[in-house]
Amino acid sequence: MSREIRSRQGIGAVGTIVQACEETLYNLAIADPCVIMVELGTKKMTARESGFEIRSSQALAIWNTVYIDVTNLKADAGFYQAAWIAWDREIISKYVLLQAAKKNDSRRDVVHIPKTDRMLKEAFARASEGISDETVPADIAAHRMLELLMVLDANGSFSPPGADVPLSWRLRKMLNSDPSRKWRIADMTRAVGMSESTIRRRLAEENINVGELITDVRMSYALALLQSTDMTVTRIASEAGYDCVSRFTARFRSRFGFTPSSVRGQR
Repeated sequence: MSREIRSRQGIGAVGTIVQACEETLYNLAIADPCVIMVELGTKKMTARESGFEIRSSQALAIWNTVYIDVTNLKADAGFYQAAWIAWDREIISKYVLLQAAKKNDSRRDVVHIPKTDRMLKEAFARASEGISDETVPADIAAHRMLELLMVLDANGSFSPPGADVPLSWRLRKMLNSDPSRKWRIADMTRAVGMSESTIRRRLAEENINVGELITDVRMSYALALLQSTDMTVTRIASEAGYDCVSRFTARFRSRFGFTPSSVRGQR
């Protein structure tokens, strides 16, 4: 069965990362709350000056919008592999409301889970199936995502995400819905209800401009497809909005420092 990223509107997304190169990926944007369960190899990651090393049978939960530097180290099998699942923010908000009586002042952007026990693995598998199998009713799939949150909360790994989301992250969500589209600033003004000048000023405060944001979303999307699907590089270039594969490859190399094919161990 070919690998692909599966998602369900209003619930979440799920996939499996397979990577054969060990080059460091710098300044990756993680926008949605997610859990990454390492199956083969080791993930070394830095987020907001905190370092983490996640080995096989360990996991990492990311609750807030962060930029990370990450190196995926191969196992003896010759590649790194990890399963991941991401929540739609509405699911997280629903869980926080359900747990309103349970005071939690501890805000952690990233949480290292040193051991993935049976309960966590089973909840993760059920939630993944709920997203991947469209015969599972949507309300049951959503319930399984809530169950996974409950398990993470029970072992002290859940942290309520902050309510304030920077403008660039809100725009990333919109751009990522269709990276191949020829986005214009007018699309953004309608989506966020701000003037063009306000958007440009707010993005400048985050040290990014509109063109850079669109390019980074496309390259991050392409990286995810390279890691979590079996699509060809040509198809991925098209999905990311590039008709010319060589131009896509050059832009990818400029962003990450290596070629798209090297992610899969091809030189």
